[in-house]
Amino acid sequence: MNGFSAGGNSPVDRGDSVVREFSVPTPVPGMIPPLDLMQEGGSAVAADPAAIRDLVARVQQLLADTRRRTRDAESPLPGATMTVGEFVLDLPAQAVQRAGRPVRVTQTEFRLLFALVRRRGAVASRDELLREVWDRDTSITARVVDTHVARLRRKLEDDPRQPRHILTALAAGYRFRA
Repeated sequence: MNGFSAGGNSPVDRGDSVVREFSVPTPVPGMIPPLDLMQEGGSAVAADPAAIRDLVARVQQLLADTRRRTRDAESPLPGATMTVGEFVLDLPAQAVQRAGRPVRVTQTEFRLLFALVRRRGAVASRDELLREVWDRDTSITARVVDTHVARLRRKLEDDPRQPRHILTALAAGYRFRA
């Protein structure tokens, strides 16, 4: 094959084609006429290593934006509240009540609680929670999830050492029980 190859030729990320494979005959290895790539449906062209790093950063940002839009589309309508047992989550205000009394939570704690509650008892892995709550792939470790879960337990549980609502699924993650 004479040309440049990036990614595969099949769509990725649930049908959104992020990178397609191109093979363009060129007289100089590594040189791809940008016009040929753009005519093939490309929206960005990378001709040198620095531009390739820029392209990778753009793709990562597009994926993060897609995750954010997907999460926002799954959110309930404005003005909605979610009642689960003794807890009421006011989604637009990102506020929590337990047994009719307000509980002060941070924005991150609210997003974490909502991520657990909306799964209706199903286990969420730490990696899933990292992607959903922190909304990006960074150097944040799974221990950050554990720290925020511990904070939520101190605020929501009668005895944080013996939680009844935010439960640990050993070697799997966390789940919420009303």
